[in-house]
Amino acid sequence: MNAVKLTRKILQPMSRAEVDQFLTCARVGRVGIALDDGPYIVPVGYAYEGGEIFFHSCFTGLKMDGMRENPKVCFEVDESTSDASMYKSVIARGTVEIIEDRERMIPYLQRLIDKYRVPVGFDEYMGRPGRYLDKEMSVVRVCVVRPREMTGQLMVRIDRESI
Repeated sequence: MNAVKLTRKILQPMSRAEVDQFLTCARVGRVGIALDDGPYIVPVGYAYEGGEIFFHSCFTGLKMDGMRENPKVCFEVDESTSDASMYKSVIARGTVEIIEDRERMIPYLQRLIDKYRVPVGFDEYMGRPGRYLDKEMSVVRVCVVRPREMTGQLMVRIDRESI
């Protein structure tokens, strides 16, 4: 007799601790925005802390116009192994606040620097050659998503031999 490989997929909800860890560690998320002519989804680098999802953006453009018009957004993060044996995703629905005040933006920007760059203080980072603090701060905005609901799903494929 030949052995047969059986595959079974298990889909299960993620615990809040698993959701928090995944959102903390993942590198790219997608923000979904409702425009007049339909949905608009944009990948963003982001950070997650204290139940808030935040990213930075230029103060102009379709994404910012859409969020100013309708602050109800959806934020999604997913990850899959190359052989699709494991998949997980988190979807958060809530509202976004666009922060324009320079002093309020700095702590959020510092967390983004800590996640995506060599962790140094904001002033040191912005003082590096090629950085232009006043010019950059005049065009950047921080977008803070405050979820009203958040769900996470985990799918694992289990292979086993059967005779």
